[in-house]
Amino acid sequence: MVSHYALRVGSRPLNSALSLHARYAFSFSPESRIGSRYPTAYQGVGVAAYTLWSHEITGTPMVAYLFQGARIAYFGDLSLGYEWNLGLSWGWHPNDAMNSRMNVMINVALPLTWRVSDHWELSLTPDYTHFSNGDTSFPNSGTNMFGLRLGATYLFDAERTTASAKRYIAPSDELQSRSFADHVTYDIILYGSWRADRFMDGDRFYVVDEALPIVGLNFQPTYQFNDHFGLGASLDIQADSSLNLYDGVADDKGNTIGYSRPPLWQQMEVGISLRGEIRAPIFTLGVGFGLNMLNTGYDSSLCYTTFSLKAFLTRSLFLYVGYRYNSTQYTHNLMYGVGVRFWLNGQKETCERG
Repeated sequence: MVSHYALRVGSRPLNSALSLHARYAFSFSPESRIGSRYPTAYQGVGVAAYTLWSHEITGTPMVAYLFQGARIAYFGDLSLGYEWNLGLSWGWHPNDAMNSRMNVMINVALPLTWRVSDHWELSLTPDYTHFSNGDTSFPNSGTNMFGLRLGATYLFDAERTTASAKRYIAPSDELQSRSFADHVTYDIILYGSWRADRFMDGDRFYVVDEALPIVGLNFQPTYQFNDHFGLGASLDIQADSSLNLYDGVADDKGNTIGYSRPPLWQQMEVGISLRGEIRAPIFTLGVGFGLNMLNTGYDSSLCYTTFSLKAFLTRSLFLYVGYRYNSTQYTHNLMYGVGVRFWLNGQKETCERG
């Protein structure tokens, strides 16, 4: 385990952790439309318990999460895949790395799986895990873990799972036969969040002890190259009431007891970002790199990066969760919202859900 802020129990640094997971996953039938396009994909839900060997400092976190993965290469009975996990963790004790009892968990992994029998698989999985509260409170340096997971999986429908996993990914005839305009999807996303801010006074900082709301709107056209990859741009508009605060007043204990707000236009961010997406059943992962066209005040940033997850409830309606980093490296705010996808010329059937 590695934290940006070195946590210690006495003189001993906290540099190890252990977790136990219970998960359930499912795949779509290879005879179905989605299963034929994503033959090796699986998705599901999981719960986990973590110990950092120091309950008095960190607590004993629990996690509930969604996950998705796919097999990408085969070597006989061995297979290599990718996987992501996203969830909420609770049970933390506020500490010098994360001053919050509930945090977001993000995990990426490369599982190596061995098919032992018709119904059983064993896996060895290097992974990376990040816990953060998304700047909803200070401090928030976050906690990073580099680990190795050992797992066993029972396959309920071994025959169908084997048939599905061994199939090659075939290109979509629909997408190959359509015009350029029919490859394009349009997403409109409305999201909100909250953020803690702070004032610097010499070498000390003082935290605003209240949740400052954030509201944002994205318009994102995306060209779908195939069933799995898309590339596009996004118009990003965000009103952030934590930006460019001034005249902060703190008491003797460092608690902020007053501050002033700038005009609304100095708390607006309007940018254009390049967006890439990995599309799979139900879920779509996205990353964006953007430039602010409206960049005012000491607290604004010229560049920003976004990471997002879209979870489709229907072909057109999806839930939206994301992170926004300003100056490409510092977490600025979380994003929780809802989005609508539409197609021009009524070509709704061109793109599969997610």
